[in-house]
Amino acid sequence: MRKIIFVTLAICFFSLAHSQPNTEKVKVFLDCTQQWLCDFDFVRTEMKMVEFVRDRFQSDVHVLITTEYSSTGGTQQRLNLLGQKRFAGMNDTLTFFSDPTATDDQKRKQLVQYLKLGLTRYIAKTTSGSNLQITYPVDSSASSGNTSPEAKKDKWHYWVYQFGASGSFNGNQNNRSNSVYGYFNADKETEEWKASFHVSADKSNSIYKDSSGETKFVRKNYNSGLTIAKSINKHWSYGLSSYYQNTLYNNIKNGFIIRPRLEFSLFPYSKFNSQRIVIQYLLGPLHNSYYDTTIYFKTSEWQVQQSINIITSFNKPWGNINLGIFWSNYFDDLSKNNLSFNGAVNWKIAKGLNFGIYGFYGLIHDQITLRKGAATRDQLLVNNRELLSAFEYNLGLGFSYRFGSISNSIVNPRFKGLNYSVNF
Repeated sequence: MRKIIFVTLAICFFSLAHSQPNTEKVKVFLDCTQQWLCDFDFVRTEMKMVEFVRDRFQSDVHVLITTEYSSTGGTQQRLNLLGQKRFAGMNDTLTFFSDPTATDDQKRKQLVQYLKLGLTRYIAKTTSGSNLQITYPVDSSASSGNTSPEAKKDKWHYWVYQFGASGSFNGNQNNRSNSVYGYFNADKETEEWKASFHVSADKSNSIYKDSSGETKFVRKNYNSGLTIAKSINKHWSYGLSSYYQNTLYNNIKNGFIIRPRLEFSLFPYSKFNSQRIVIQYLLGPLHNSYYDTTIYFKTSEWQVQQSINIITSFNKPWGNINLGIFWSNYFDDLSKNNLSFNGAVNWKIAKGLNFGIYGFYGLIHDQITLRKGAATRDQLLVNNRELLSAFEYNLGLGFSYRFGSISNSIVNPRFKGLNYSVNF
């Protein structure tokens, strides 16, 4: 009799356990390619309906967030939702645009809004979905009948303007310095056209004291530029770039350059957020006048310069790749050229293990603006003058390994310290 009762209870328990719906929250791995734009603490605080984990291999949904910048200063963010494990094959993509005038708080709230929208389909397939509440505000303009085309016209014709200025002053008993900076930008971006204009100026003074008296060093830069681009189709575009600069460091008193440009994209431009391979070609004249005679005994000169650039970028669940090859030369002497390689790779190798490498290497043979004569010791110490060099490089690499609890949905703000930013 006891055996019959035991078997009966075991069967009932087994049946009850397997009939019990899965109450586990959806595990989400948030993968932001521009981490400084994603406030992870805020996201985790505002989204308690899911469980955030620290490893993509332990997640049900891998959310890859990529960011691109428009010429108007705004950002377009794309949420690639990749279903894993029980949601394998359930993938989705959401795209939204953040206004350039939006505050950091508005941006992070917008991110949370679209994260909730994207994750709803996954949450709905669990018992947690019964707690979801979906609301939609009434459109007051529609209810009032205000739907005329005139109400939707952009009075600025898609132009965005921005200007600003900043200054700093510091010193001690032995030295003092000051600097001022100002700029103005105007940008327009539509499906067919892209235009950008900028002008800026900055100047700094550094004064050093020693037993022989005071020594003053000045840096100043004035520059402006205009870029226009026109779409031909989903793979081709053409445009024009022009530039003016006045830089004491580079010995350029007045420098002008104007170059038509052509670009080919191997992938359609609509895919730029996830994969991009483009080839750019620029060709045009430039004119420089100099503060001091150059090493080629020129006080001014005309040149024709061409550039060929190859740029690639890929954002994938396992990481991202950004590589570029840049070539330029002057036509009067092909030996006056510049070739540089630039790139970074971030690779999530395995569970908790990340590896990153970035670097730059340039072969320099086009320093036509260099001053003649040797630099003084003071100029070398304060880096106040461009010097002859056949190459330049930088290289960095690193890795990280995280292990332990995979959950990261809890936020504890105690002893967080001061955190602020100032943007001009």
